[in-house]
Amino acid sequence: MIDVTAQPYEALLLFHGGALAGLCYLLLRTVRIRCRSRLATHLCDAVFVVVLFVLLAGYLYTANYGMVRGFLLVPFLLGFAAFYMLFSSVFAGISQKIRKK
Repeated sequence: MIDVTAQPYEALLLFHGGALAGLCYLLLRTVRIRCRSRLATHLCDAVFVVVLFVLLAGYLYTANYGMVRGFLLVPFLLGFAAFYMLFSSVFAGISQKIRKK
């Protein structure tokens, strides 16, 4: 049975997990911009998929013992999108400064 009072906590926890996944994506994107080889691109993509799976599994386990529920995937995606929209320009500026060096 779903505990209705715990749902906001679970949603905020998964939102945080999505934001953390967004941070990981932007960091790996910076590495991909710095190293322009196909191998670096494939390695960064593989690392991101593994980190994304570990984050999602860990946060789902923490929130509700690993049960996948649709209403918890939405905050995870919203957290990812919010972090990406808010901080992608900051990381783009950092990437440009790194590329100039």
